[in-house]
Parts: sequence; structure tokens; C-alpha cells
Amino acid sequence: MSAILGIILGIAVIFMTNSMEGDPLQSLFKMDAACIVFGGTFAALLVHADWRAILHAFKQVTWLVKPPSTDPVKLIQDLFEWSSLIRKSSPLALEPVAEDIDDQFLRVGLGVVISGQKLEELRDVLYQIGDVEDRENSQGGEIWEAAGGYAPTIGVLGAVLGLIHVMLRLSHPSELGSGIATAFVATVYGVGSANIIFFPLGNRLKSIAGGRTIYREIATEGLLLLSNGTSPIRLRERLENMLESRRRAGLDQDSQADTVGQVEAEAA
Repeated sequence: MSAILGIILGIAVIFMTNSMEGDPLQSLFKMDAACIVFGGTFAALLVHADWRAILHAFKQVTWLVKPPSTDPVKLIQDLFEWSSLIRKSSPLALEPVAEDIDDQFLRVGLGVVISGQKLEELRDVLYQIGDVEDRENSQGGEIWEAAGGYAPTIGVLGAVLGLIHVMLRLSHPSELGSGIATAFVATVYGVGSANIIFFPLGNRLKSIAGGRTIYREIATEGLLLLSNGTSPIRLRERLENMLESRRRAGLDQDSQADTVGQVEAEAA
């Protein structure tokens, strides 16, 4: 939700600044400029990538509201509980758990563990699913960053077209001021959308995708340990060692500051 608030705040700041200068709000609403910038950016994206990838990038915007699972601490606790359940009963005891899991990667992995397939087969399945997921997850951020690169240039193109229109009306001096202002609205749209929406959105989606990759790596290791019959305590120790150093200390956010302080002290 913070990303959505940031986008709204960035747009609001532009409108507030415009109002503080005493300019009417409608001076920033120009349909022709919007058509040039956003229509041209979308056309450039169609050349840049396949339409399916572009559609997927739009769908990934929902990550701002409901991101995929990326919490490794909760995952480790879940794997520990599943390992304890297997130790007390058998892999078949995980069937109700697998049915209630929304995460496709975990659901498929648990299904293979329950079926009792060989460790090598489980590893191959998890790696194949992971590779596909990585490719899909990386597309959204790359496409939105590409849009951030195209939009400012197309905005300048819109401004030039607007100035050409103004130059053709030099015989009407009273219309020159408003015509030039309208021309530069396209630049505002291009630069503003790139730096407030497209680039930040691309970076945010790439960050979520990176967190998902780390989450899936821990899940892969945990599922392999489950399949191998590793004890719950040993499983948790192995997975905790995969976490970043600032999270290994206490496995919670409160311990991060202390860990950073320890690292700085050691460096000094």
C-alpha cells in the first residue's frame, strides 16, 4: 500500500505546486498531450515486448495491494511444523495442509513430498517451476522501467509538436502563451509519469520479485529436507542459516538494529 500512497502523493504535490503558483488546475489536463505521451509510450512497449508480457506487467501491479508470499521467517516456521507433523505421523499427514495452501510452488512441492517421489525428482520439479516463475516475475519490473525510459522522450516529442502548432499561429499573438503552455504539458506528463510512476513501480516490482526468489530458494531447500526426512530442529537450523545476517540474529525486525550495530562495530 505504501507504493500506492507514494504515487498519489507525488501526483498531489504536482497539483499543489501548480495551484500555489496561481495557475488553474485545468491547465494540467490536456487530452492531446495525454494521448501523445501515454499512447506513444504504450506503442513503444508493443515494439519492446510481446503483448502477453505487457499484459502480465499490468497484472503485476496488483502486487502493490496483494504481493506474493515473501516472508522467509514464517516459511521456516511452517516448514518446521510440517517436519514435526511428518515425524509424528507420515508424509500423508500433509495432505490437508497442501489443500489449504494458496502458494502454487509450495502446493506442488508438498504434493511431490506426499507422493513419496525420489529426491532428485522433487529437485527437478522445484527448479523447473522456479525458473518459470523467475522469468515471469522479472518481466513486470523490466517493462515498467522500459516505459519510464520511453515516456520522457515521447513527452519531448509532444512538446515539439505543440511548438510547431504554435509557430503556425504566429499571426495570433494572443494565443501564443496558452499554446506554449499546452505544449510543455506533454513534457510534464512524460517526465512526471516516468519518475513518479514508471521507474518507481518497476523498481518496486523487481524488489518484490527478488524477495520472492529468496523465499522460493528457502522453500526449495526446506522441501528437499522434508523429503529427505531431516529432523525438525536440523531443518530449522539449516534454513535459518540461509537468511541474511541481519535476520539470522533474532528472526524479527527488532533485532535488525542490534545486528547492524554489531556489524559496524566489527568493521571499526
